[in-house]
Amino acid sequence: MSAKRKYRLETFLPWDGAYVERHLEKMARKGWRLEKAGNPFWTYRKAEPANLHYAMTYFPTASVFDSDPTEEQETYADYCAAAGWELVSAYGPLQIFVNERPHPVPIETDEREKLAAIHGGMKKMLLLPFGILLPLLLLTLVAEFREATRYAPLSFVSSDVQLGLLVLDGGLAAYVAWILLAYLIWYNRSQRAVEAGGACRPTGTRLRRIATRLFLAVLLVASAALLLREPVMWVALPLVLGLTALLMAAIFGCFWWLKSLKLSRKQTRAAYFAAAVVLSLVFRPVTQWSANAIKPLLPSSGHSPVSSYTVETKRSGDITYDIYQDDIPLTLEDLGYTVTEEDHCSYWGKEQSSVLALWSHYRQDAYGENSTLPTLDYQTADIPWTGLREWCWENLSGYYGPYGLHVSFEETDAAPWEADRAMIWPDSSPNLRYLLLYGDRIVVLTLGFTSTAEQRSVITAALRP
Repeated sequence: MSAKRKYRLETFLPWDGAYVERHLEKMARKGWRLEKAGNPFWTYRKAEPANLHYAMTYFPTASVFDSDPTEEQETYADYCAAAGWELVSAYGPLQIFVNERPHPVPIETDEREKLAAIHGGMKKMLLLPFGILLPLLLLTLVAEFREATRYAPLSFVSSDVQLGLLVLDGGLAAYVAWILLAYLIWYNRSQRAVEAGGACRPTGTRLRRIATRLFLAVLLVASAALLLREPVMWVALPLVLGLTALLMAAIFGCFWWLKSLKLSRKQTRAAYFAAAVVLSLVFRPVTQWSANAIKPLLPSSGHSPVSSYTVETKRSGDITYDIYQDDIPLTLEDLGYTVTEEDHCSYWGKEQSSVLALWSHYRQDAYGENSTLPTLDYQTADIPWTGLREWCWENLSGYYGPYGLHVSFEETDAAPWEADRAMIWPDSSPNLRYLLLYGDRIVVLTLGFTSTAEQRSVITAALRP
């Protein structure tokens, strides 16, 4: 902000005419006059405080891609000027006039024509873009949710990061839906009022401002949760937000640059959409490159391998494995297997929690070339919420393998596992997969061997709550 100009991020919606007019008149009394209404910033210039009158009108045939006002707009502005209304700024169908006379004649006196003009402008400025945006947001939300819950529901419900991102995406979709619904309700009510000989209904900005603030509060809470729960987000989140802001600035900058070239409406629109697509496609690899570049700067979680082991293969060349020495609650040694240095065993574990669940995942792998040790992999999830626990169990009971392969687990005798419920995956591979339920705890167990009664007793003692 300079001494003579002020730039404000205005959150008015295009049909908030009366509210915008009151706002601009208030700004004028404070010594700030509107100079340009744009997207997303409005420009004000310093002036002597004055009692001015503003009017916001709509010209449906105009477009945001027009470099200059159309001939019809200029004719309309000339008629308004004769009544003392000076055109201050125009952005697409939206036009803002100012009048210095104490009691000016209103520009629009026919409520039916006024409503038709507003609705014509809203088709371009709101219904079309938001009508496209909302399905895209919902499809993205559903796809992300299905991907997370189909393959790893326990990891999903126990991750504050994934839950926070889901809340952010869902909140944005809900906000867009709310804006569309709010306009359609207002238009329907105004249409009935005008047909009855009355005026357009007030736009109800108070309720919508409350909804906007609620959305921003959810955004802040979710972001704070991400920052507090995951130290890595102190670097990752500002990176994503910064790159997104850079992308939006580039798209808006391209838009205003194209308009300055004085091209036709069709040329500007085609060039803008092409540039937006190209910039969006470039955004993903730039984000990935930036993420890789800052990895050395990210805070360490303290979970790192203690060594590595390289195996030479004829087909794939050298393969290097990370060796972990985490403390895990159940090992092959506990089950009677002899483990030597030549087995090059890795003991890996991960734990995470959210307000919904506490989840742990442990694994013991033998990477030695001649090792005959079997697979041992197990997960536990404590979920006190009955409905959520049943939902996770249902998602886990259908295993999704490579290429979308779906195999359903089958019920099996729970008594040998001393469980409330047990399921087994009917697969011919050497790895046997089980789902076990112990009260609030779900156990996902993968064994590379057929367990004995003694081994099941040890497994049950280690994994049940």
